[in-house]
Amino acid sequence: MSQRDETPPDGRLGVVVIGRNEGERLMSALASIGPIASAVVYADSASTDGSVEQVREQFPHVHVVVLDTRRPLNPARGRNAGFSELLRVLPGVELVQFLDGDCTLAPGWLDSARRRLEESPDVGIVCGRLRERERQRNRYHRLADMEWAQPPGEVDDLGGIMMIRRELWQSVGGQNADIPAAEERELCRRAIAAGWKALRLPDDMALHDIDMDRFGQWWERMVRMGHSWAQGLWIHRDSRHLRQVASLVLWGAVLPAFILGAAMPTVGVSLALLLAYGHLWLRIVADREARGDRRDDARLFASAMLTAKLAGAVGVVRFLGVTLPSGRGGRRA
Repeated sequence: MSQRDETPPDGRLGVVVIGRNEGERLMSALASIGPIASAVVYADSASTDGSVEQVREQFPHVHVVVLDTRRPLNPARGRNAGFSELLRVLPGVELVQFLDGDCTLAPGWLDSARRRLEESPDVGIVCGRLRERERQRNRYHRLADMEWAQPPGEVDDLGGIMMIRRELWQSVGGQNADIPAAEERELCRRAIAAGWKALRLPDDMALHDIDMDRFGQWWERMVRMGHSWAQGLWIHRDSRHLRQVASLVLWGAVLPAFILGAAMPTVGVSLALLLAYGHLWLRIVADREARGDRRDDARLFASAMLTAKLAGAVGVVRFLGVTLPSGRGGRRA
């Protein structure tokens, strides 16, 4: 019998899983939770692959919530709805583990995260090491695994897989459902502003399956990243979002436009500014190698990050030109 199977239920701990058309990955996610959680809620974003029926058949103890499609669907809505249902079925819940339907929890994570929160009353959120399940499948899976590989310690940014105190979630009003991406970072910023700490633990937390095979998928993900930074700046008006947006606009729009626009008037002299991209590439390679990456991984990551500047700039423009004028910029902090 595994350690997970031997762990008794904790009446203070519940799990919220979100998903849309995750199929068998969702079944694996639910199976990974184990008996330590006293209640599990699955919030479904209008799946068309039979996920809801499959959950009800294979996991009758899981409480299912299906989101109303009359409003835009996004992860924040799923987590908010799942949290509300968890409060209904487990009123005494104090700690909530959020899990995406494309992830499986690592054995022992729930117990480790719970103990750390119990030991640290000033810590409101903990996350751990997220790993890509099929890292060597292709370059996009390798990039995702490197993205997840962040050093442990106090953080001001994290992903959607996390354990959080009920008290914190309620005090900041949950996640901002007006944000289509990076809603976890926005929640983390509000939590810190309210006086809480967020920690990344060295423990393995979950296996993730990004299931990405095409450049277009990766590009659109980076566009959403740029959009989220611009939206975060609009909401918070803080220096961190400002620096990120400025970097995307400079490297992804202003500098390329100047180099190309000035190429003819300067008889090609402006092309020398391309060396700045080479310098940035070398800096990123050196940073990743200092973290322990292999040379080929570090070079792949650096090349991807330079390309992501272009995609991110597109996302900033999309926010300023489409989202903000439409009135969907999000509530100001």
